[in-house]
Amino acid sequence: MLNKDFRITILTVVLPIILQLIYIRYVSYYITKSDFGNFVILNTFVISLSQIFLSIPSQSFMRFYHNSEKVNFINEFRTYLIGVNIISILFIYFLYLFYEDRFNVSVYILIYIYFAISNNYSLNQQVFLLNMDRKKYLVLKFIEGMAKFIFPIIWYFIYQTLESFLIGLVIGYTLSFIIISFYLKEYPFKIEFNFKNQKKYFLYAYPIIFSSIFSWSISFSDRYFIDYYVGTKDVAIYAILATFAGFAQVLGMIYSIYVNPIILKQYEENKTKGLKLLKNYLVRFLYLNIFVFMIVLSLPKSLFTIFIEESVIYNETYYLTFILLVIGIFLTVFQTAMSMYFILLKRLDIHAKIFIVASSVNFILNFYVIQYGIIAAAISTLMAYLVLNVGQVIYLRGVSDNK
Repeated sequence: MLNKDFRITILTVVLPIILQLIYIRYVSYYITKSDFGNFVILNTFVISLSQIFLSIPSQSFMRFYHNSEKVNFINEFRTYLIGVNIISILFIYFLYLFYEDRFNVSVYILIYIYFAISNNYSLNQQVFLLNMDRKKYLVLKFIEGMAKFIFPIIWYFIYQTLESFLIGLVIGYTLSFIIISFYLKEYPFKIEFNFKNQKKYFLYAYPIIFSSIFSWSISFSDRYFIDYYVGTKDVAIYAILATFAGFAQVLGMIYSIYVNPIILKQYEENKTKGLKLLKNYLVRFLYLNIFVFMIVLSLPKSLFTIFIEESVIYNETYYLTFILLVIGIFLTVFQTAMSMYFILLKRLDIHAKIFIVASSVNFILNFYVIQYGIIAAAISTLMAYLVLNVGQVIYLRGVSDNK
């Protein structure tokens, strides 16, 4: 029998996945490729802002949460987010200058609101994960799934515009933020800034900003190559295939939600036992990834048409692109699990250097999109994730041999 915490963890992942399947089905069959392609371009920009501004606080929050005074600690990061939200206005303006009349002014305003609310929600959500309050975390992940996947398609169904899709996101996240604020009433907000702590967080986690930026480059920059060299329609198709392939990340999400808090707590109590426990989890996780991947390869194409248009999944180029993306997802899931070593050992600088190499490979190969289309984007992503896995294994074996 699975223990109660693990059952809740599975539900925490599965319920949002069900909502995302509904989302993919609707997006694939009912949203115009131009509207969804444009949303992908905008959302990719939002993700890049999150990677730039939130990678350091996110890692520091996770690493130092268990040895802090909780209310002041949480408010330090809430205060930081106020500054981020102010600065990000400038970046949204740069986006406007780049695309100008491609989007209405209302689109840029909605994108900013979506960025500000969603990132505040995501950071506050971590409190319940790190407290291992799994029931509340389950509720919050489900609510976020509704905000991210259901509200946008409801509003698009009614109004059939890109703006309505974004309005759905904003309304969904606004309601989610109201609910999480109620959950956080025992952590009342106040402006809290501690320069000494901020310096500590920065010195610990600054390498992760490079890892995050280059991770974004590997995972999302291909959308811009496709948009520029091929067109918005193929951006939409590629994003649909990549999102559906991303369901392979369900293993990684279950693993991180269940295992990472356990490892962090164990490591604080006993470093040797914490590292040994992490190794044991990783070995079992590797075998599970291989097993599930073999199952995915054996599934008939007809099964995928439940969620993706037949004209897409039965196109050999698009189907091969999908398979390559699935392989890449399994690789990134495992390297993400391995990255916990770098967090515990405080060697995020090495982690960042490996990402720089992988991102460079990805960037160079993306230029083949000009000649081969979206399949080249899938290959570039796969090769980058392969480099990440090999690089991390080589480094960690070297560390192990020197002990």
